[in-house]
Amino acid sequence: MDIDFLRNEIKKGAKSWNSFRKLLPAHEINLDGIELIDMKLDDYDFSKLSLRHSKIKGCSFKGADLISANMESALLTQNDFTNAKLIAVQLSDADLSGSILFNANLLTAVTRRTKLENIDFRGRDISGLSLRGVSLAGSNLESQELSRIDFSGSNLQKVNFRNANLTQALLTNANLVGASFRDAKIDGAIFKNANLTACDLSKQDLTGADFTEANLQDVDFREANLNKTKLVQTNLSGSKLWKISTQGWTLSNVICNSAFWDKSGKEKTVYRPHEFERIFAESVTIELRYPYRLADHELATLPIFIEHLTAVHWGIILRLKSISDVAGGALVQFVVEEIGNHNPTELKDQLQTEAERIQLAQLVLRSNTELHLQLKEKIAGIREEFWPRLLELAADHETGQTRNLTILFMDLKGFSKWKNDELSDKLSLFRGLLKPILKKWGAGHPNMEGDSLRVTFKNATAGLSCACMMRNVLIAAGFELRIGVELGEVNLVHNEVTDVPDLEGVAVNMAARMEAAADPGDVLVSHKIRHYAERSGLFKFTAKQVSLKKDIGDLQQGELVECFAVEML
Repeated sequence: MDIDFLRNEIKKGAKSWNSFRKLLPAHEINLDGIELIDMKLDDYDFSKLSLRHSKIKGCSFKGADLISANMESALLTQNDFTNAKLIAVQLSDADLSGSILFNANLLTAVTRRTKLENIDFRGRDISGLSLRGVSLAGSNLESQELSRIDFSGSNLQKVNFRNANLTQALLTNANLVGASFRDAKIDGAIFKNANLTACDLSKQDLTGADFTEANLQDVDFREANLNKTKLVQTNLSGSKLWKISTQGWTLSNVICNSAFWDKSGKEKTVYRPHEFERIFAESVTIELRYPYRLADHELATLPIFIEHLTAVHWGIILRLKSISDVAGGALVQFVVEEIGNHNPTELKDQLQTEAERIQLAQLVLRSNTELHLQLKEKIAGIREEFWPRLLELAADHETGQTRNLTILFMDLKGFSKWKNDELSDKLSLFRGLLKPILKKWGAGHPNMEGDSLRVTFKNATAGLSCACMMRNVLIAAGFELRIGVELGEVNLVHNEVTDVPDLEGVAVNMAARMEAAADPGDVLVSHKIRHYAERSGLFKFTAKQVSLKKDIGDLQQGELVECFAVEML
């Protein structure tokens, strides 16, 4: 039937068109490619008709019947479908951008690759639509119930998700640049390979969300809950991370060359490759399962086992975490406390592979009685011979290595005003009070000049515990002091003057700058220290802004730096 004839029939009005329709079966009316511009088509019956590749723009379809119509690849922009029946309509590759769908019935409509851009969906439940691969750019999905909805591959740029429920929604490969999530529920959502550049996720509950390979550059996470969040091969560069909660989060091969830990999101912290992950990831843990039980020779060789793994991966510190009974046997866990310059993810894989290789040799030894007995007799002698040699080897190679350490600087106030007759007694008392405290918390690389002290610790919790104890003891003894603590990469270098190992690095300088900027009695720490130590629940951190006494890196003298004063709970 001629398309011009059909267009003229449509122009006669709804009553005439609907009567005409009743005279012919649907398959005899073909409206493919028809062009209808700015027409009033309220209450028209287009059900079951084919309007493929049609161009219909600016028309009113209020109350119209489009049930089971085929509008594939049609241009349907800026139309008013208020109260229209769009049940089971075929909209694949169609463009409805800018249209009004208030109270329209889209039940079982086919929306593959459909453009639904700049549409206000408020008051319209779209949870029954297929939204995979669609474009909803600029649309309003406020208060929508979208739990578990599949948005994979969809264009969701600048979509308003305010108050929407996206719990466990599938957003893999979605473009979410500029999307608004204010007051939305997005816990457990899957954002694999999604682009969320510069999105505001502050104060969001992201528990269990999966951001594997997602682009999170410049995302605002301030005060967000990232507990159990998965960040694998994720780009976090430029993100704002003030007061985030990170219990149980997974960091693996994360890209982060800088982040902002201050409240205002203006104080940049720069990271070297893999440094962010080394500082903030959960400890690398290696697990080995032994059938039946842990044999005596296997237990006896665990120290050498650890020594071997440490020697193979220079710069790490490995310890035995636990030995426990499990179904069918025993479980041995090793934890890496210091990972040096290694990529944490690659290190875990390498350690697990090497550990399983050595374990296989242990298990073979169970059936070799003769060798088993020899090992039992010789193991003590082997240890006595090997251990001193290992210490010598470590001493020979320690200088020039990079370690991740907690650095503590302390300085006494009023030292220059002490009289000569009291100087010696006060310094003796000062050092006598410090010695048992430093020993208690395992301080390393001590350096004391006059009334100042610099020491290192393997972790932030030990460093802060030592700092708080020193402050309390010395103040009680009548001394006034300042303490600064920082965590970061430290280079162990040979001091040509003292002929002993010495420390250098940005972390060392920053600890010294915070000590100099502290008020008497203060223990000042960085964002890194607070983030790493607050998990212990032992300390109270109070944000402070201090003025730098000297330049450091990109920070100038007199510039305000946000840090934290620490109190022991």
